[in-house]
Amino acid sequence: MGQFKKTLSIYILLSFFCLYTTVLWASNPDEKKEAKNVYIANQGLLDGVFNKLYNLEKNKSGKVNIVHIGDSHIQADIFTNTIRESLQQIFGNGGYGFTFPYSLLRTNGTRSVRYISDATWKSLLNVYPVADVGIGLSGIALYTSSSEFVVQLTAEEKYKFNTVKIIYPSEEPNFKMSVSAELAEVAATPTMVTAEGAMKSHTIKKGESLSAISRKYGVTVAQIKKTNNMKSDMIHPGKSLKIPTKGTRVAVPTKKLKVEDDVEFVTLKTHPFCSSYTSDSLMDRIMILPDGQQTMYNLNGFVIENNEPGVIYHTIGVNGAKMSDYNKYPLFFKQLPLLAPDLIILSFGTNESFGRLSVTEYMYQLKEFVANIKKLNINATILVMTPPPSMFRRRRPNSFVTNYSVALMGLNDMPIWDLYTRMGGLSGIKPKGEYSGLIARDNVHYTSKGYQVQGEMFSSDFIKAYNNFKETKEN
Repeated sequence: MGQFKKTLSIYILLSFFCLYTTVLWASNPDEKKEAKNVYIANQGLLDGVFNKLYNLEKNKSGKVNIVHIGDSHIQADIFTNTIRESLQQIFGNGGYGFTFPYSLLRTNGTRSVRYISDATWKSLLNVYPVADVGIGLSGIALYTSSSEFVVQLTAEEKYKFNTVKIIYPSEEPNFKMSVSAELAEVAATPTMVTAEGAMKSHTIKKGESLSAISRKYGVTVAQIKKTNNMKSDMIHPGKSLKIPTKGTRVAVPTKKLKVEDDVEFVTLKTHPFCSSYTSDSLMDRIMILPDGQQTMYNLNGFVIENNEPGVIYHTIGVNGAKMSDYNKYPLFFKQLPLLAPDLIILSFGTNESFGRLSVTEYMYQLKEFVANIKKLNINATILVMTPPPSMFRRRRPNSFVTNYSVALMGLNDMPIWDLYTRMGGLSGIKPKGEYSGLIARDNVHYTSKGYQVQGEMFSSDFIKAYNNFKETKEN
């Protein structure tokens, strides 16, 4: 009965919000067009961030840190890199920000920072049941038991850096670093294998598709089909599938990296969960090696920035992740302050919708996630993006993201950017819709061009809101 009352209350609230919006526009026909072009709700709550950006633009000093957290739409860093480049063009390039070696796991990530290693690395994503393997800021545990390894980070020209931070789950340092070492040979991209004996059984539920199941477990459709000797994508509710993973994947190197015996190591400043180094000159690469003899070395990621004033746009994304997955790991929230966030952007809803999460539960998870963030980042502004439109299998409309978007736009305590409406809702991605050519074949993700367009949309709306603030401040 309690759950029924909660659901009924949400339904009434959503209905009232939609009715109120319709009546408001109908009673103000001259303002209807302008109202439709306002895609950031509660813009006044961004004044604190806009004031920092204003001072940055005017005085040409300081940094503004923006942290964008989400799922696979964020991990690829196409959507977010478009925003990064747009904001840095106006406010200055303060550095790339947080970076994680996705390439060592043969999964998608940024092209602006590259990694090679000769270690056998294992990984575990936050989407799997809780495990004590140090899943922190990246949402992914990356660990090895090897006591002899090299990891090299190389940044492209425009993201050369003066300062680097190495983030790890312990309060004591795990790594030592060189900025001058040369490798005798370059490792090929590691190959990936599933951990030996790692297999999970999944009972197919009504309405599930192979693509949805593959996203849930972080494997490909092809891997599931091969494991189960399937010749088509057809599945039946009640049947069981063998899933070829427990979430642990192993990166097997193909070459040994050789570091000269007389390599020089820099002196690192150590802090809980982090070691840092600052150079007088710009660097484009660093190398880390194990520090001491430990049974396990765990890496949560890096932060690279320069000495120039500007915006740093950090991105954290995990394929298949939901807000509840981040909520499972306290270490994520303990490490988040290392980025000194001024603005935190949340992009979730797609994976929640494929899990058929109700609006009530979705909003509860959001509230919990925001509360966990705020505990140690009380001065950070949190902006939430509505999920983009998507489709279920056989092109059935995903009404869950529609409902999430309506509920989010009804909030008054956080700024909300309405990506869903910005893309025309479900009509925008249907055949002959304005954005139908930008959605991927799975009708869930988007093409590279699609993510770039979304990034341009947000940048345009955000900068427009900033300019409104700036005009008011100067008049």
